[in-house]
Amino acid sequence: MNFAGNLKFLRKKAGKTQDALSSEVSIGRTTIANYEAAISEPNLETLLTFSNYFGVTLDELLSKNLTAESKSNDKDLMLRAAYSRKNHAFSGVPRVIAVDNSGNDNIIYVPVKARAGYLLGYGDAEFMETLPTFRLPGLNNSTYRMFEVEGPSMAPNVLNGDRIIGEWVDGLDKIRDNRVYVIVHTGGVAVKRVINRLAERGKLYLKSDTIAHRHEFPTVEIDPEDVKEVWYGRMKISSDFSEPAEVYHRLADLETDVMEMKSMLKKGE
Repeated sequence: MNFAGNLKFLRKKAGKTQDALSSEVSIGRTTIANYEAAISEPNLETLLTFSNYFGVTLDELLSKNLTAESKSNDKDLMLRAAYSRKNHAFSGVPRVIAVDNSGNDNIIYVPVKARAGYLLGYGDAEFMETLPTFRLPGLNNSTYRMFEVEGPSMAPNVLNGDRIIGEWVDGLDKIRDNRVYVIVHTGGVAVKRVINRLAERGKLYLKSDTIAHRHEFPTVEIDPEDVKEVWYGRMKISSDFSEPAEVYHRLADLETDVMEMKSMLKKGE
């Protein structure tokens, strides 16, 4: 485990003394010194505190030798540290997960009526225990969450009342353009297509799919420090059985006419 060396490296990289770091993360200076000297080891909550503060994942903090990789990773590392120090909100891992009796991750379901509570309690284990959980075959080896969609902003691709199952995204730099994400941010819980312009402008842009209601749902610009969670849309569950589009009806009618003509020709032979 490389935690001791990584903590010291990240602290110096951020230009912090042990006293300054102690003050900002509310962990005793002696405790931090013991961590850096590998005299003691932190618990999971403390690891998450350092992960959030420095903008690195738990895997990077514990497993990688960041000192050795600093030359190649320096630019990316400092960008992520800058994002994280602004808010201390976005985490490399979900704050709360649910597991079954076998230790497998369950999917937590967030209905529309629970959104306001989720925005405040996404890191509160007691609140999260009030939400329904379930499992689906094929969704393994990651953490997933299901969110109910409200409104027509993503129609016709995602409709009001649909459910989006999202996979946890552990870094804002991993957001890909024009994909559907659930973005939990200070303004709410949004199901949108995202344009990632963090490197160029330090911004994320949330777009709606709707054309009919475009004037009601303009593109929204958000700062990375306002982002709390990001879930990549992996699956949609819908109860909508809308009729096919008009062009489909015409093709179906044409196909029926052709079949009738073939039948009449055979009878006339």
